[in-house]
Amino acid sequence: MVEEVGKDRRYAIDACLVRIMKAKKVLTHQQLILECVEQLSKMFKPDVKAIKKRIEDLITRDYLERDLENTNTYKYIA
Repeated sequence: MVEEVGKDRRYAIDACLVRIMKAKKVLTHQQLILECVEQLSKMFKPDVKAIKKRIEDLITRDYLERDLENTNTYKYIA
């Protein structure tokens, strides 16, 4: 049961991050975290560490990339 909740939350975080980045195209790390926490707080209290892990996972899956000039900034890959 706890594993299912964790999996559902990972999917919710992924979907939220992709939705935000699809709309904004480019955001700093702090802006992305803040918007994600704001949107997800209506459903559950998101853990910032979990959000960071999901961002890294989305980078490895080619949904996001780091800006080469400013590593604190993410770009959405269409």
